[in-house]
Amino acid sequence: MIYLRACEEPELGTYYFEVDSDGIALRQIVIEEDGTRISSHRKHEHYHFMLAERPIDLSDAYYERIPQARFEGLWSEILLATLEEWRQVKQALPVGMKITGSIEAFFPQGTLVDMFEDRAVGLADTASLRKISPPEWMYPGHKLEAIVKGYDEVNQWVLLNQARMLDGERR
Repeated sequence: MIYLRACEEPELGTYYFEVDSDGIALRQIVIEEDGTRISSHRKHEHYHFMLAERPIDLSDAYYERIPQARFEGLWSEILLATLEEWRQVKQALPVGMKITGSIEAFFPQGTLVDMFEDRAVGLADTASLRKISPPEWMYPGHKLEAIVKGYDEVNQWVLLNQARMLDGERR
């Protein structure tokens, strides 16, 4: 992985990225001028799920490479702030439990699922969903059900298995 910091811009804050060798962002942090931190692992009330939508040009001088430890330190601080809520989510959603939710976004890691009743974010396999679902259902807001198969501690996401769309239902 490659870790980057975007040059600071007035009123835009500072952006930090974890990207693969192709420049695809996997995690992102924004630290606004007032110190507010926004991260890609959680839905933000104004920015939704914030993650670079296009590959980052690794040769662009706008981005400065930073040590992994610097990025991970910032990421850990963010996760620590939601640790108690994350513990509650894991208690409420044990492995093997059937859940319902709706598509929120598509990330490189998979399909993010809003499990609104439990204030949790799930991650389903996008390729598997596309194989069994009509294309018109593969949009934010469409409902699905799945089984909890585990937990992604790095992003505080509930890992989902056997996801299937619910006949085109929308929330």
